[in-house]
Amino acid sequence: MPMSDAARQLSTTLHAPLPDAFTQLGDPELTELHRLLTEAIQQRTANLDHAINTSLDFVPRLMRPAVKKALGL
Repeated sequence: MPMSDAARQLSTTLHAPLPDAFTQLGDPELTELHRLLTEAIQQRTANLDHAINTSLDFVPRLMRPAVKKALGL
């Protein structure tokens, strides 16, 4: 059975093949899972960015450019 667009999109976002049990889900459920996953990834990214920026407050101001460069920011 060919993979639906919703299943392909979810699999691409996960960077992994979908478990066999996911074949029992319809497109609306797969689309909702994809939406929730995308939202979680965006929230995680925002949290990490906030944590990095907050942690730089503990670095002396003159050292911040060097620390940012070392972190690849």
